[in-house]
Amino acid sequence: MSTTPKVSVSTDRLAMTLPRLAEKKRLGEPIVMITAYDFPSAQIAEEAGVDIVLVGDSAAEVVLGYSSTVTVSIEEMLMLAAATRRGLRTPLLVADLPFGAYEASDEQAVLSSQRLVKEAGADAVKLEGGGPARVSRVGAIVAAGIPVMGHVGLTPQSTTALGGRRAQGRTAERALAVAREARALEAAGCFAVVFEAIPAAVAAELTRLLSIPVIGIGAGADTDGQVLVLHDMLGIYPGQTKRHAKRYADLHSQMLAAVSEYAEDVRLGRFPTIENTFSIDPEELAKLVNALRSPRFEDD
Repeated sequence: MSTTPKVSVSTDRLAMTLPRLAEKKRLGEPIVMITAYDFPSAQIAEEAGVDIVLVGDSAAEVVLGYSSTVTVSIEEMLMLAAATRRGLRTPLLVADLPFGAYEASDEQAVLSSQRLVKEAGADAVKLEGGGPARVSRVGAIVAAGIPVMGHVGLTPQSTTALGGRRAQGRTAERALAVAREARALEAAGCFAVVFEAIPAAVAAELTRLLSIPVIGIGAGADTDGQVLVLHDMLGIYPGQTKRHAKRYADLHSQMLAAVSEYAEDVRLGRFPTIENTFSIDPEELAKLVNALRSPRFEDD
């Protein structure tokens, strides 16, 4: 007997909107966010009933095989976001602005954001950092009518400047800097902000400070919501689970076992079987054989 729990998914769920997200924060209802990068993973997110789907630049590492997030291009993000859009109906779709697509100027940031909305169907964009230049970009994008999600703490696009992928805000001085960035992003018009790799106690204080929803990843349980990378939570890659993540499945082992079994079946003649093939009427087959053996077949 199967021990897999049955999950009931509502088919009449309302589409997530910015006012509904704000209401969730006000009511203390946790916000569920997850990454997705293609049509099938988007369908899973849809059926599972998540609130927000992020087409993150983490796709650079977990989907495209790059060594860091800074390598992914706006063209690649457009392709991934468009594929994800086709699998979604109700979650809010947020697309990351990749490195190099918004830093040069407000105008560049607006044009890149418009492409993600017009060409890929994103509902909103996300950018990293809360310094003066980033705040200016947020203001320009919001003024152009596109919602923006902020991102402070550990910002993967800036890991070299941060000294590596390490927690941020672990001193009062650094925590105050994170707080100022988050407040500046809120003032510039961000509808929500991601806190990444920030001490839980710091994130709790700042979440209470902000009026917009705070989505945490490695930021404790007191943020308004949580986000995980799909490949981390599903165990698609082997190795140790990241500290901020929880592995809910071990798909790498299952996929490896399945592909290995298939390879063995082919080599031993166990696949395909009659159940995997198509038939032809014997009379039609006889006609074909006679035609193939006819001297005229070679002439044709």
